[in-house]
Amino acid sequence: MTTTVDRGAGPAAPVASEHALTRLSARFGLAFTACQLLVMIAMAVFVLPGVGAPGDPAAERGQDILDVETAYRVSNYAFMVAGTMLLGFLGAVHVRLRRVDPSGVLSTVAVAAGTMLALVWPLAGVLHDVAMGAAADGTDVRLLAGWDAVAPYSLAFSVLPRLFLVGAIVLGLRTAGTAPWLQRAGLLLLPLSLLGSATLLTDALFPLLALSTLAYELWVGALAWYWLRSERASAA
Repeated sequence: MTTTVDRGAGPAAPVASEHALTRLSARFGLAFTACQLLVMIAMAVFVLPGVGAPGDPAAERGQDILDVETAYRVSNYAFMVAGTMLLGFLGAVHVRLRRVDPSGVLSTVAVAAGTMLALVWPLAGVLHDVAMGAAADGTDVRLLAGWDAVAPYSLAFSVLPRLFLVGAIVLGLRTAGTAPWLQRAGLLLLPLSLLGSATLLTDALFPLLALSTLAYELWVGALAWYWLRSERASAA
């Protein structure tokens, strides 16, 4: 009795599975961008107008924040969910960078930086919730006004791992010789983000921090869309 073995079918299944999983991971990048933008818009419309300006008296600002505690908690939770979606995108980052850099250096740096980046902002939301809970239990609301700075300062700190994530991906794109527009946009993001991180030194640079963060989130969405289309084409 003779058994026929289809040797050409062996590698096809793993390759198809890799393309499918990479496409799924790329969709998390799209979800990350969409959710971050939606939460930012919702917070700017429904939450921030009711808490005054950073220069307001501490007691007044702290009480204003406490008055919208529920809305703030919902916004913080939404930011936590949106931020951690970046973790799902790191699978595509790892696969795409490993293809162009078999040594694994770029993929290791990008995944480590992305993991750290995905945790910094959600952690800021947790700390802000703790501060609001303490104020609701009778702590001086002036302390809550000070704790409100945990969000922009954590965002400024998150720029540091962001530089490594964006830098590693840009190097991967340059090595592959693909998406020159994403390469140029990523290179522009690096100095803008670095300047924005100096918000830790002076609040005057916060507008630049906010602008560079918005640009970064749009860049991730564009990158995810490019990789999603590329994986579909490769699978076809």
